[in-house]
Amino acid sequence: MPNDRDTEAAPDDALLTAFSGYITQHLGLHFPRGQWAELVRAALALDSAGAGACMRRLMAAPPTRGQIEQLAGQLTVGETYFFREPAVFDALEHEVLPALIAARRAAGRTLRVWSAGCCTGEELYSVAILLQRLMPDLADWRISLLGTDVNPVFLRKAEQGRYRDWSFRAVPAWLRQRHFGPPQDGLRAIAPALRRGVRFDYLNLAADLFPGPEAGAPTMDLILCRNVLMYFEPASAARALQRLGRALAPDGWLAVGMAEAGHALLTPFEPVRFPAALLYRQRPDAPPPGAAPAAASVSCAVPAAVPMLAASAEPAPALALRARLSADRGLLDDASLCCAAAIATDKCDPALRYLRALILEEQGRSGEAIGALKDALYLDPDFVLAHFTLGSLCRRNGAAREAQRHFANALELLRGHAPDDVLAHSGGVRAGELADLMRAGAGAT
Repeated sequence: MPNDRDTEAAPDDALLTAFSGYITQHLGLHFPRGQWAELVRAALALDSAGAGACMRRLMAAPPTRGQIEQLAGQLTVGETYFFREPAVFDALEHEVLPALIAARRAAGRTLRVWSAGCCTGEELYSVAILLQRLMPDLADWRISLLGTDVNPVFLRKAEQGRYRDWSFRAVPAWLRQRHFGPPQDGLRAIAPALRRGVRFDYLNLAADLFPGPEAGAPTMDLILCRNVLMYFEPASAARALQRLGRALAPDGWLAVGMAEAGHALLTPFEPVRFPAALLYRQRPDAPPPGAAPAAASVSCAVPAAVPMLAASAEPAPALALRARLSADRGLLDDASLCCAAAIATDKCDPALRYLRALILEEQGRSGEAIGALKDALYLDPDFVLAHFTLGSLCRRNGAAREAQRHFANALELLRGHAPDDVLAHSGGVRAGELADLMRAGAGAT
């Protein structure tokens, strides 16, 4: 006999519009029409009575913290790893942190870092590793390393500090061995020394008091809020950025995701360009920390219906990141559209052609994927991953001789890499691992 869930009508556009607005109001997250399926999936997971019943029940009253946590558990993405976006950490290690350490050494030896939207903790522990390397007198300092997130599952994992190899895909073997214990049940534990000063806490960036003057506490020297606000509705992102600025020390620094850097919403901060990264600091004319916002509303700067990264002048890296995130969620049509827009913005980037090939292959369009890989190799004949992937597709399609040629090209190019080198655009694959894979495979030499 059918149950209520089987017979309930699918949520209509009016209900989904209202529920999307409810999520934006209470979590800051932006779910345009093309992502409403994510809202339906989340509601189905939370209520056996059906998606529509769940949405109406939640919207009947202001959400409790427990309901916010449940929604966050369904709607937030937990993709991160140690030293993600290495160019940012290179700027932190060689420029930003040394300057902050020198300034704070002369003023009480206190340093405060906040990872806002810390996910499972890899980002904050990466900063802890840098501080241990940069500060031989670390034991003499008062260090506060705060990680906050709205997802309680992420926070529990961060507090446990135990990680699978996938979290180390962008770091060399020596770093794993020096700062983590031996693997147990497939997990490596963070070294106890790196836990000093580290604390993880629940915080909803769309609603709760921020650490710093808002909460009657000192300002932060470094705030990392990376690949978080790109999911926010623009007005929510603008409010969060304004509050981040009030939490930041006058000489403090803000790090956002590389795909978020350069966005118009960041104009309240002063951009500082490093060789391969863009970070932000307080402008000299910024109001004092904790000061009330200006009378004009920043939410007027961007139309509320447009997501943070959806402006017509959206840069190719931002479009490419959206394409990858959509592909990870299984939204291949959205991924394909974003990738096509990225290529239209930057026609000479071989990595975008490679990304297009991966999406096409996921869509079952292997012939077009082969064409996209050939385009990538036309733009960059030394693109190792493109040779390897093209070889794999050719072998699958019965073109053994062409497959062999591309595998041989890839192996020859890999000879110019150290085995521990992480290959560009590989998601963390090391040169030695790829070479071993090809040598072990049929048709490779």
